[in-house]
Amino acid sequence: MRRADPEERRAEAAALRRMIAGAAGMVALHRAALDAINVYPVPDGDTGSNLGRTLSGAAAAASEAEDGDLIERAIDAALLSARGSSGVIGSQWLRGFLGAIAEHGATAPGLRAALSAGADAARAAVAQPRDGTMISVAADAAAGCGEGDSAEAVLAAAAAAAAAGVERTPQRNPVLADAGVVDAGARGLELMLQGMLAGLRGEDLPDIPADFGEIDPDWLAGRLDDAGTDGFCTELVVAGAAEAALAEPMRALASRGGETLMLASEQRGVRVHVHSREPEAAWAVADELGEVRSFHAVDMAAQSAAAHAGDGDAGIVAVVQGAGFARMFRELGASALLGGGAGDNASVAMIRSAAESTGRADVIVLPNQTDVSAAARSAAEGSSEPRLHVVSTANQAEGVAAMAAYAGGLPVEDAVAEMEVGRDGTATGSVTLAARASAGPLPLREGQPFAMLDGEVAAAGDSIRGAVLALLGKMLPAHPHAALVTLYQGAAVDDADADEVMDAVCAATDLEVELVAGGQPLYHWLVALE
Repeated sequence: MRRADPEERRAEAAALRRMIAGAAGMVALHRAALDAINVYPVPDGDTGSNLGRTLSGAAAAASEAEDGDLIERAIDAALLSARGSSGVIGSQWLRGFLGAIAEHGATAPGLRAALSAGADAARAAVAQPRDGTMISVAADAAAGCGEGDSAEAVLAAAAAAAAAGVERTPQRNPVLADAGVVDAGARGLELMLQGMLAGLRGEDLPDIPADFGEIDPDWLAGRLDDAGTDGFCTELVVAGAAEAALAEPMRALASRGGETLMLASEQRGVRVHVHSREPEAAWAVADELGEVRSFHAVDMAAQSAAAHAGDGDAGIVAVVQGAGFARMFRELGASALLGGGAGDNASVAMIRSAAESTGRADVIVLPNQTDVSAAARSAAEGSSEPRLHVVSTANQAEGVAAMAAYAGGLPVEDAVAEMEVGRDGTATGSVTLAARASAGPLPLREGQPFAMLDGEVAAAGDSIRGAVLALLGKMLPAHPHAALVTLYQGAAVDDADADEVMDAVCAATDLEVELVAGGQPLYHWLVALE
């Protein structure tokens, strides 16, 4: 903020905090009503939840930040909190809006510039912008903010223009017209502006009706059966890759074309939002071009069913690392996939957010890593909506076994029990390289291949293949009735080496042996015996 007078800087910072808090508060008050009319691009019932999460993150950061860091902290928090189309677009709008305030100040001319910058940033985030959406109403607000000589007058005119634009969204978007509702994201932006206006004025949030209408039930029934709701709403942050390099391969994965692809640069990398039937393919692209820093994918068909059709089965959140494991958990029916694990633990907040995204009243969490299990249990203890149930899986191989045992149509307690039986019926071990030399019952030198079993160093070798065979030598006597060995190939193992390990294991045992590309980091091999 470029104010010379300290008192003016303090006053402007206080006004901005109130404005951001007002935007967050208005959306939070009407979250359920926004969710209820969410139909575009898919009726997944999460617009209010996603936009609310984005804004609450920004408001919390703004309230804690020093005056000079307020805008930067709020922008970063909004970007990091963003989920779903509405959250990503909302975070980009806020980035443009607050960035212009930082340059021009919260004056009447500054707010006009901010509204224009917000509209431009929101439009730039979407590969193929559509009319009758949050993006077009952002443009309506910028165009209709008037020539008032006070910041309050400009913001009031923008809110009124947004409200008028919202009512026109069904005329501009045939999906909305068929469904009989206005655009939920556009209404959310209008609420943001109304909340900002109240915050600027120092007033309580306005009392407006909590009912924004309802989706035509016949349209919804047909839409839920339509393949247009298939696939996963997939979100990644990719470090070390240019936005332009990611655009084309991600566009090729988008299940509805560029319409459901958004790219936005942030401090940690490029945030990618894409609707794809194969979220693991997005992981693979990101991993090839850069480094996957965060990953979240939610089954849109299951989310829509939970939101609108009363589907009572529990949702399942699987914490994953590697494109291969993401594919396996997706194919086994996980409702949501959350990146994290060894070396990159998923947090309590991330687990709760992923669980909420499923739209289910009960959610089963597969942490797939011992360290993540503690965060999952903490998330479950602090959450009553949704109710979280943790199946403590020590690694992704255990998670696959638990997931394969899941049966829908059961009470959640029985489903959890079945998954625990599946987990306990599978023995797992891992092979990796020693990060440093260590003493102990089985000394290791730095870089030496070794095997882990039940949390302890079980064997060491001069080669990865030798360590895998030594691990099996420990596992097989303890499980004489096992019939299948599954070898999960890690990211560091090339296909030629994988084939050699496969051949060696086949030669060492008469059991059936299956080779699966897991793509997990750190562990060259995960070995499962069942």
